[in-house]
Amino acid sequence: MTARTDMTDCPFGIGNTPLTPFSITLNGIRHELLLKEERCNAFGSVKDRVAWYILSQTIAEKGPVEAVVDASSGNYGYALASICQEMGIAATIVSSSSISAFNAEGIKRAGARLVIAEPAPGECSNAARMRVAGEISAAEGQTFLNQYANFMNPASHEHWTAPEVFADGPFDACFVTSSSGGTARGFSDYLKAERNGTQLVLVEPEASSAFLAPACESGKLKVPGYGSQRRSSFAGMRPDPGMLRVDEASVLAAFTLLEARGLTHIGLSSVGVVVGALEWLSRQSERRRVVCVCADGDERYLDEIDSRYIPSVGADAFDAARARLEPVIASMAPEVAA
Repeated sequence: MTARTDMTDCPFGIGNTPLTPFSITLNGIRHELLLKEERCNAFGSVKDRVAWYILSQTIAEKGPVEAVVDASSGNYGYALASICQEMGIAATIVSSSSISAFNAEGIKRAGARLVIAEPAPGECSNAARMRVAGEISAAEGQTFLNQYANFMNPASHEHWTAPEVFADGPFDACFVTSSSGGTARGFSDYLKAERNGTQLVLVEPEASSAFLAPACESGKLKVPGYGSQRRSSFAGMRPDPGMLRVDEASVLAAFTLLEARGLTHIGLSSVGVVVGALEWLSRQSERRRVVCVCADGDERYLDEIDSRYIPSVGADAFDAARARLEPVIASMAPEVAA
């Protein structure tokens, strides 16, 4: 993973996102929980970094491009479409029917073409997006950036996101969502290269198989960008990171609790990461300082939280998760700077 680009050359407000501190007391032990708020990037997510890194590095290697195509569950597509609009590059984004309304509308508003890929029998939605993007590239001559298999994806995190996070270390553990694997692999490679002993923990929903066999064979992913039902092209890190499963009912319950208390405005997959961190902290016997990489913001989900996301897990599961997590979230408080 040798690809690099000079981040100071990025003409957009990407990077240098805030690290927001919280304290939380679990089992009588007060821990420090820090949230890396990638929602503060120019186009609203950690995928801004990936889109800029892959596109700028592709242009550096191949020269100017007139049109690009890529697959995305939503955030990357929104970022790529927005960047391409600013640069005068035509963009086609291939997504799935599960894309959030926020991202779908944003992609179109940026002037990009949005194509919804229908999976073939036995094909997961991630694989369908990759296939259709490749077909469009072959038929129309667009440059296929291929973020799901392009090692410039994890390189963007190894050389950009991770150094930014660990400049504010040390941490006892770092939590990221597995998603399609780019963030996880980039952070793993950074920690290995830097001989940094921080424990990396990946958080996946039960139906995801990005890095582990799924915990429920017949399950369907319910939150865009949270897990994948295709094994990641970037799997196989050494040493193996820790893995935690956090079900979507818990994610949605925690999201509504955080919103109700006005504690933070992170998105759904980010809340999954935070819940995973809280679960890990609850098993610790001494004070810990941990960081969560929070991929995006709540604005992408608020309009559909009651109509789409909560019904997808069922009222009983949601209510049970909310009752279980309410006292945990209640012990979480913003840290006041000295």
